[in-house]
Amino acid sequence: MTHRTLYSLFFCLLTASILAQKPADLKRNGEKAFDNGRWTTAKTLLAQYQEAKPGDFDVLTKLGISLYQLGQGVEARRYLEYVSAKQPNSQSPELYYYLANTLHGLAEWDKAIAAYKTFLRTSGDKNSLRANAAENIRRCVYGMRISENPEIALVENLGALVNSPGDEFAPLPSVNYADRLYYAAAREGCNGGQRNEDGLEDLERGQWSSDMFATKLSISGWEAAGGLGGLLNSSRFEVPLGFNADGQVLYFFRGFSTFSGEILADTAAKKDEYALQAPSFKSPVQPEEGDNSPYFVNDNTIIFASRRAGGQGGLDLWYTVFADTAWTEPINMGPTINTAYDETTPFLARDGRTLYFSSNRAESMGGLDVYSAVFDDKKIAWQEAANLGIPVNSPGDDAFYRLSSDGKAAFFSSNRFGGYGERDLYIAYFKEVSNAQTTRSKPELFCAVGKDKSPGDDQIKAVVVPAILYDKDSDILSIDNQKVLELVAKTARQHVETTVLATVFTDNSGQSKFDLYYGIKRAEIIGKALTDRGITANRIILRSVGASYPIARTILDGAENLEGKRLNKRVELTFTALDPLAFDVRMERPPVSELMATEGAKRLDQQTQGLAFKVEAVVTRQILTSDALAMFDDMVIESQPGTGAYHYTVGYFKQYDKALSLRKELQGLGFTEARVLAYINGIQVSKAEAVGLMKKYPDIAGFIKG
Repeated sequence: MTHRTLYSLFFCLLTASILAQKPADLKRNGEKAFDNGRWTTAKTLLAQYQEAKPGDFDVLTKLGISLYQLGQGVEARRYLEYVSAKQPNSQSPELYYYLANTLHGLAEWDKAIAAYKTFLRTSGDKNSLRANAAENIRRCVYGMRISENPEIALVENLGALVNSPGDEFAPLPSVNYADRLYYAAAREGCNGGQRNEDGLEDLERGQWSSDMFATKLSISGWEAAGGLGGLLNSSRFEVPLGFNADGQVLYFFRGFSTFSGEILADTAAKKDEYALQAPSFKSPVQPEEGDNSPYFVNDNTIIFASRRAGGQGGLDLWYTVFADTAWTEPINMGPTINTAYDETTPFLARDGRTLYFSSNRAESMGGLDVYSAVFDDKKIAWQEAANLGIPVNSPGDDAFYRLSSDGKAAFFSSNRFGGYGERDLYIAYFKEVSNAQTTRSKPELFCAVGKDKSPGDDQIKAVVVPAILYDKDSDILSIDNQKVLELVAKTARQHVETTVLATVFTDNSGQSKFDLYYGIKRAEIIGKALTDRGITANRIILRSVGASYPIARTILDGAENLEGKRLNKRVELTFTALDPLAFDVRMERPPVSELMATEGAKRLDQQTQGLAFKVEAVVTRQILTSDALAMFDDMVIESQPGTGAYHYTVGYFKQYDKALSLRKELQGLGFTEARVLAYINGIQVSKAEAVGLMKKYPDIAGFIKG
């Protein structure tokens, strides 16, 4: 007996049992279904109880929330507004939160803001939804400003033959057939049945697992979808991910949950080579480690979303390229694309320069909005991402944006109100064919720009990087200094395994806390100049050391030495990596007479070599005005371009236990979040990374255990 037959039998029995229930049973079972997230059952039972015993405000609230969860915004609003009107002094945070969400989903911006504020007044400080409500107020303000997208002629739902009361998502247009679409759906009848978060069958609390489906466009519209068959759809979760260049290989996800599984490759022409399961696809994209939403480009590049270390926060977009015989280490796409929020479901148009993705950043109008960004070949950098606007975006979650192969339309999923169930599939028709989908660029992909070698652009095997001297901030990007930045950027583009270390030194003209802060702001100028030249932010370390490591004395014979101060105000750029560099690098400092010379800079060089431990006292987004750290003469601020986060670190130790002692001292001074950090050649490493370095650096063991 199939899952569909079992479910139909179960539903018939459930309907009969509902009709026979007493009001008290209707309420008890309806609330149980509500607690288990069985929104359709909860709505049916609670509506019948309301009809038998009208006026129970708690039941009406739960009925409204159930309707909201089912995407029935107008009906949900009717119940929730009724309860709030009848109970003007209600202290129910849940009532106001879902009323606000419902009004938000209906684009009633002003009323939604008022309801969110009422929720904030009635909820306790520890309510986990407060931060979300505050962000949603900002999104409502943004929603008021968003305008219609002039390039879109029409957005429409793919209809009831494709969508269902369940969850349809991940649309995948066919490479070879413009009238064919593949997608995932978690709905009644799927092979895996209903499963809980642990992947176990659970008819009470579980949600339908997902299968892969295909639909075809006919004269009358999109036809009823069919599953992709028993070999591809199993008792686990399956999601289509992409095709290879000629459309003969389908990449898809399979797992016991949507967060734990593997990527498989179904080779249409070679199905006789495997009997029970398609072969695994080997790459750095690891769903088991949290990587998701991979987009496959030209058989040699993958763009994907991940929370791996080194990102901007939340889910970031990364890419990896197949070079020679292996995939490269994934590279973060930088702060122009990524934010502290989530960026996911990437799609790169055929021009290799136009990226579409979804993000729930503060500038979205609801949950996930679809954005686009264009790669600038001249700057070798991404331009600012733009919101695609209405009607593609809505107050709901809009994601999985995919251009059709002919560039005339785009498919995406959305849980906006007015659909058939949870997420539905939609199509956006363009007024004109998308140039991004019909244009071919040279080189084909953004990640190859600037890497084509000309006779005068041979691989750099040795580089001398002059120090950047400055008197005022405007000097940092002088014509001569920009030549230094071009040299550094060119070297970094050729040697992608390296990290650029930018260190700002100041004179001792003011208090150390101000010298340090002004230094990191100058470092940010350098960071932006490098990212504008195609170096991703995760490959750049910004440091401000203030006046702690001078190369020249500022006092000679009891008098102020202006020349020494001038020499100390500089920016040093160099390259570092966890492994030895594949080329020679020399930092060229300005010459200093023997009479004036000090060993400060050389001391810093030694601290940046090999294994070292430092203590992070605090992370701020503004200047640290506390004088509690003034006793330390080796304080450093570290940052990365685009983050705006300043990590104040002190100390330098080769032994972990000494760093641990300093951490305790700092905690005693009020820096309760102080922690020990480990560095290899100036690059901070996580505990997970440190495990792989134990053989080479045995002294890192204390950091791993600590």
